[in-house]
Amino acid sequence: MPGRRRVPERRFTTFRRLAAAACAALAGLLVLAPAAPAHARGETVRLTVTGVRAGRPIAAATWESDARPVGERLVGTLGAVSADGAALGPWRLVPVPGRAGAFTTAEVLPPGRWTLTAESSAPGIGRAEGVVDVPGDDPATAPPVSPDPAPDPALDPDPAPRPSWTWTRALAAVGVTIGSVAAVAVAVLFLRRCA
Repeated sequence: MPGRRRVPERRFTTFRRLAAAACAALAGLLVLAPAAPAHARGETVRLTVTGVRAGRPIAAATWESDARPVGERLVGTLGAVSADGAALGPWRLVPVPGRAGAFTTAEVLPPGRWTLTAESSAPGIGRAEGVVDVPGDDPATAPPVSPDPAPDPALDPDPAPRPSWTWTRALAAVGVTIGSVAAVAVAVLFLRRCA
């Protein structure tokens, strides 16, 4: 019939739906795959209050899964409450020079019995409590602890220079973004040609 307009046939609807679902899944994987940094362990840190040295509280930090000492910089605090309820801190945890996985504070506790609470937020979350007795010695004679001690090359098991994770993350994020946009663009072009 010459006066009748032909309606385009809807072909390949199942195929188009499957292709769209596959492209959406691929784009989702490309976006979400780098969400966890490659160097992140995804673990918790086991903190243990080990005692007091020269009036300074000492805490040990190990990985929960394999009990290896935490070698990275620990972001954490330590607070103290005396037997009579007086609170000190929170103080920043700093590495103990020469002891892997050992952390202390730059501040000195006064003599007495103290309940210590150590908490960390990075590279993993951890919390510990412990009770310590600080002897009545003069804590002023304690050697100072540098908040940022220089690393001892003899103690570092891997003296090779480490890559800059900041640049690696930035480049990975840019690459993933470009790949995701390209995957969505290809999917849109493919679906338009099939229609």
